[in-house]
Amino acid sequence: MYSRRQILRAAALTALSPRLLTPSFAADAPAPIPPTDGFRFVLASDLHYRDRRCGAWLERVTARIRQLRPAPAFCVLDGDLTEGGRAAQLGAVKEIFERLPMPIRAVVGNHDCTGSGDFSAYRRIYGASLNYGFAHGDWDFLALDSTEGPKVYRARIGDDTLAWVDGALKRRNRNRPLIILTHLPLGHNWLRPLNAQALLNRLHEHDLRAVLSGHWHGMTETKEGAAELTTGRCCSWWRNNHDGSQEKGFTLCELHSGQLHSRFVPVPVPAELLNNT
Repeated sequence: MYSRRQILRAAALTALSPRLLTPSFAADAPAPIPPTDGFRFVLASDLHYRDRRCGAWLERVTARIRQLRPAPAFCVLDGDLTEGGRAAQLGAVKEIFERLPMPIRAVVGNHDCTGSGDFSAYRRIYGASLNYGFAHGDWDFLALDSTEGPKVYRARIGDDTLAWVDGALKRRNRNRPLIILTHLPLGHNWLRPLNAQALLNRLHEHDLRAVLSGHWHGMTETKEGAAELTTGRCCSWWRNNHDGSQEKGFTLCELHSGQLHSRFVPVPVPAELLNNT
């Protein structure tokens, strides 16, 4: 859990935090090459798997995802898949979500390593590269490592990530709409990396539509030009939200006619879990 000092710091810095979101948002700048296809995807952040009770909870989450119609094109696990970065925890999350009938895209979080900053188990289970890109339809996505080991705040995005982004941006068509996926928020949030703006500055000549992040455990929104920079609620039954809400679940993102819309999908937490934290 966050320490009392960290929670007090959050309260003291409320003026620096982004405004709370209503359950939907939309990018408002048309792409130079308007996307023609529509699709949806799931974004679940801050799962914080620690034991079998978390596994039972995540089975409820994935059951709700299966009910979505039309079905999502893919599911993004947006960091802090686990509480301690242990192989058994990481493997359990992978096994549960890979039962879904869709690709799973993972983004590394600051809890997905050991206390000493060892990401070797994550790399072994989810892939050696902590930075990667993929495309779906007319949209490009970059999934980026925004962590500095297990640091919760005052972290810095690593030089290896920034160098990887430089290379990826040189190879892509800057007129295609782009979404960035990070765990630590890039918007004006007290948990954003100290050098978040250095990453955002690299994207100014690209058609950036949104940066989707976790870590804050609440729905927030800031802007970078026409792009929305957001964080989502916590998808962990035992961790607290920091936006005053009690609901747990995931975000459903819909892309259509060049616009991104999202809504929070709650998943009820069983009483037996709430009474046995």
